[in-house]
Amino acid sequence: MPSTIRLPRLCTSLAACTVTATQAQPSAWTPPTAWLLYGVPLLALVGAVIAIWIIRSALLQAPNWSLADALSEPTDLPVYTETTDAAGHMTRSLQLGADGQPLLAPQMRASSSRVIALMGMVAILFLFIGFGALALFGLGSTGQVPAQMDRVVNFLVAGMTLFAPYVVNKFSALFQGLAGRKYAALSKT
Repeated sequence: MPSTIRLPRLCTSLAACTVTATQAQPSAWTPPTAWLLYGVPLLALVGAVIAIWIIRSALLQAPNWSLADALSEPTDLPVYTETTDAAGHMTRSLQLGADGQPLLAPQMRASSSRVIALMGMVAILFLFIGFGALALFGLGSTGQVPAQMDRVVNFLVAGMTLFAPYVVNKFSALFQGLAGRKYAALSKT
């Protein structure tokens, strides 16, 4: 047996329950006080900056973390053998595999595509935070997100092209892995 919810009856007659078109419209937006209107976007901005600062401080205090290592990527480099003769002259010779091809060993090297991606991410992050603060202000002052926010979204999406070198680099690494490569076994003797 379904339960029914009884609502209190507020109308005493049909005429009293009739609502005109002007009464049915929602009331006009009343913006909050000025301190709240400016305070919420400012709090979001300051909170984001403090969060970034805390993350930065934690990373600087980590003993085994460095930005240079984070922006490096493995690269296959040829393996050389260094020999020194009796006169003290050093000679480097390329090590070749059984097939006559140079032996390659992965080493971490600085990556310009990762530096570009980092700079693009920081720029887009600050744009996103700035436009987000404007959207919060517009929502607070008018009760609606500004109508031009779709243009801002298009701008931010277009800004993601800063990440194109990083994406291309990742795809090229994927296809290089399909070709098959030989790595030299490095041992310290």
